[in-house]
Order: sequence, then C-alpha cells, then structure tokens
Amino acid sequence: MLRDDVARVAAIFRDSFNELYVRRGFGQVVPDVSVGASIAETYLKLDPTGCVVATQRGKVVGSAFLHVRGTTAGIGPVTVDPGYQGAGVGRELIDELCRRADSARVRSLRLIQDAFNEISFALYSRAGFVVREVLARASFRSERAAIPRTVRRAQASDLPAILRNELDLLGIERRADHELLMRIGELFVAGDHAEGGSMARIARGGVAVLGPAISRSADDLVDLIAAATADLPSQTDTRLLVPVRKSDLMDRLLERGLEIHSLCTYMVRGEYQAGAGYYVPTLFPESG
Repeated sequence: MLRDDVARVAAIFRDSFNELYVRRGFGQVVPDVSVGASIAETYLKLDPTGCVVATQRGKVVGSAFLHVRGTTAGIGPVTVDPGYQGAGVGRELIDELCRRADSARVRSLRLIQDAFNEISFALYSRAGFVVREVLARASFRSERAAIPRTVRRAQASDLPAILRNELDLLGIERRADHELLMRIGELFVAGDHAEGGSMARIARGGVAVLGPAISRSADDLVDLIAAATADLPSQTDTRLLVPVRKSDLMDRLLERGLEIHSLCTYMVRGEYQAGAGYYVPTLFPESG
C-alpha cells in the first residue's frame, strides 16, 4: 500500500462494511470515508510492511493489514470493493498476509470476524483459521461518575508494567500499540503499580471505544471500565468486545445496561492458548 492509495482504501472500507451491515439489517456503520482514511494512515505509520492492496487493471479493489508483534500477529481490517466480491480478491489478500506472517516466523496469527458473515468465515477457515473464542460486540451509554479510587490514568512510567501484564496473561507484547494509544487516546491502570491491569480508551465525537484491557479479576476490570467512562459526556456511545465465556463479567456488564448487537469469532491460525484473567480484545489496533 502506498500513501496515494489511502483515499481509495478509505472508500472501499466505507462501502464494504456498510453494504454488509445494511444487507444484514444493521444499518450503516461507517458514516464517511474519514474512518477508513484514519485507519489506513495510522497503520501505514505503525505497520508499513503489513499494509497491502489488491488491484485489477491498475485499480485498487481491496486492502488488508497485518500487525506483527513478535511471534504473534493480528489481521484486520480486510475489505473488498462490493463490485469485486466473489472474484477471489479476499482470498488473495489473506494468502498474502499469511505468507508475510510465515516469513516473519509468526506462530500465532489472529483475527476477529463477524459471526453473521458466513462468506468471510468460510474464507478464513479455508486459510487455516480456527474459532478459539466467541465475542459479543456490545455497547452501553456512559454515565458521569467519580473514578474508582483503585484506578488512575496511566503515565509513561506504567508502560513496562502494562506490557508485563499482557505478556503474562495473554502471551502478547505490543509496546508500539500502547505507545500509540497513549498518544491518540487514554490509558488507565488499576493498583499502585498497575498490578491490577490496564484499559485503553479512544473517544471521538460522541463515541468511545474501549480496549485492549487486561486484569486479573472481574472486579478490577469493572473498575477499569467505570474509570474509562466516568469523565465522558453523559450518554456517550461506549463500544467494546466482551468474551462470552467470561459469564460473570458479562452478567455484571448486562446489569449496568450493556446491549449486545452481534457476535464475533476470534479465529487463530497456528498456536493458541486461552488468555488468563479477564480481558477486552482490541478493536484498534487489531493486533490480537
């Protein structure tokens, strides 16, 4: 992918997601091309060797992103122009990312897929991906409140502890991601030395996205979510992914008004060990 491709990639991102979600009765989910442009521009800086496009007769018809983090890596988003779907473009993109991951000696390649999209599910399954988790794509409306005393905003000095927690509980180390999130969003930590876990937040225009988050207990994760939403304008649309196998966490979030919109699958090609503790997968960057 070149910088000159960004405008076309952004338009495909908007059109492909909206076409899929409208066809399934969800309504448009990408309001304009600025969303896709922001993602493409950020990933070109963060993971320049993992950004690829597919072309036909010189025209960009699809794009995909690979985020290598040591021996693990994430894929996403992958989008194909609706007018070119069904022609093998998606398979070519996935095959290329798998080749690049193999060349980088990635042992565990991961992605998040909308469960209602049987076409992408079949595509990823044929490429060797296996469902390892089921996630609820959910949201709730924030309420102004005091930040729990056990939680505070993270500082740069907390980064080593955040990285240790993720490596210990998830087996992933993504320093570049957290440095990015500190620049464009906020990080919160639980405990004096971040031993209780961490939560990232990006808030823009009445919408807040939570994740990645990790903690050793449901109590700490609930407190981190409360802290990450306490200072937002009341009724901010707050979005996150919740692992459904963590039923105690799910129950507590449902009690505070969590709405579940759809289910996603967490698919893995290669090695996988379920994460320990409690966690919220990342919607951005899509690194695992």
